[in-house]
Amino acid sequence: MKKSLPVLAMYLALAASANAQETAEVVQTSGSADLKRASEVMINPNSKNISIRLPDTVRKGEIIAIQYEGVGTKVADSFMVTGITIKDDICSIENKRNTYAGTALSDMIFAQPCKKLK
Repeated sequence: MKKSLPVLAMYLALAASANAQETAEVVQTSGSADLKRASEVMINPNSKNISIRLPDTVRKGEIIAIQYEGVGTKVADSFMVTGITIKDDICSIENKRNTYAGTALSDMIFAQPCKKLK
């Protein structure tokens, strides 16, 4: 049993690192994704994601134009990319901002497939 503990510990460490999220500066998307707005989650935790169109390439620090179908109309909006993480082929693109009350809200875009460019 004592000899198998180091092997088990090494296996668990490798498995955890293989499944860990990594940060990215630039990612390539398929051009479609799901948007989850923090304000909607606070009001309605069961709210659904909004299907959106986004650029094929997204870079941390840029403001991207997003489009989605609203109630009977097409909505054009902007999204400041404050962080990007990737796990497997799913990117989480974040817009984190502070409120007047001093709390942080994060809107998230989930894009799949997605790959890291840099």
